[in-house]
Amino acid sequence: MFQRLLVTRPSIPVEIQRAVLVECGHRCAIPRCNQTDLEFHHIVPWAECKKHEYSNLIALCPICHRRAHNKGIDRKSLMIYKENLAKEFGARDKGTLVGEIVEIKRRLKEEDRSIPGFLFKFDFPEFPSAVERIVTRNIEAWGHELLNNLRIKQAEWDANPPEIEFFDIHPRPELKGTYRIIRRDDQVISVRYAIEHDYLGVGFIDRSTRVLNYLLKPFRPITLEYVLGDITQLPLLASVIRQKLASRGCYDAALLEKGTKPTLDNFALFNVDHVGLTFTFPEGSIACKTEGEQTQFVFLEEIAEFCDSSSLQSLNSCPF
Repeated sequence: MFQRLLVTRPSIPVEIQRAVLVECGHRCAIPRCNQTDLEFHHIVPWAECKKHEYSNLIALCPICHRRAHNKGIDRKSLMIYKENLAKEFGARDKGTLVGEIVEIKRRLKEEDRSIPGFLFKFDFPEFPSAVERIVTRNIEAWGHELLNNLRIKQAEWDANPPEIEFFDIHPRPELKGTYRIIRRDDQVISVRYAIEHDYLGVGFIDRSTRVLNYLLKPFRPITLEYVLGDITQLPLLASVIRQKLASRGCYDAALLEKGTKPTLDNFALFNVDHVGLTFTFPEGSIACKTEGEQTQFVFLEEIAEFCDSSSLQSLNSCPF
């Protein structure tokens, strides 16, 4: 499976897609174009860089995208447009954040009273400084994605109503998102989300962890590829994490081996603190579901040998 990952072009990580769209205000990045039907364009072509880097991606409408591919818009101009988007974000983003204020948080909330309906509550932090505001916008955009998924599901129910007697006597489904800020300084913001989804309103709650990590100067989502520098180094990272977990002596060897195979899915959940990374493994991935999620911390210096040195330095608040 990992070999297939190396020889095919992976999709752009959703957190990078979201950040690129937020950066341009969901409009074509070419000045005065303003089209909202968008595609993602690699400024330095994928064939040359073999990476999906935030700094190398720009959102263009299909027409401008075609022009860029045909050299009608050169790379230098695209880089200037990209840089200007970052510079102008704070000045351009004067809109009001959607959501009622809850203490120092904001909350997206919606209740659909049809059948089965849903109740949606999503808390997110509002960071005050200009450099942090784009992080707030990215988290808010993710919340709207979760809400839109519920709306789509409800629309499908409305179009093809199933047996509804069950929902007449049970509460409507509910999705709740709460967060904890793991790190926030002038280098990095790392947020850990707990998502609780009661699909049927009967107490069978699916709990999962989501993570959001951002480098602030320059702004970019922190992905596993950014940390490693080269995704082919993932087996080395997986080996380090697996050995640390195995040393506890409490995991089934076969399940641990399966849950720590060097795939992007297995290692997608990590938070950045001041000196290391904490990886989260979902329920049932390396231990029985009844034991809940499992976590493993690793110091940045422990993985420095095979990770990108400049990336690690940008994350580490205490030099090696």
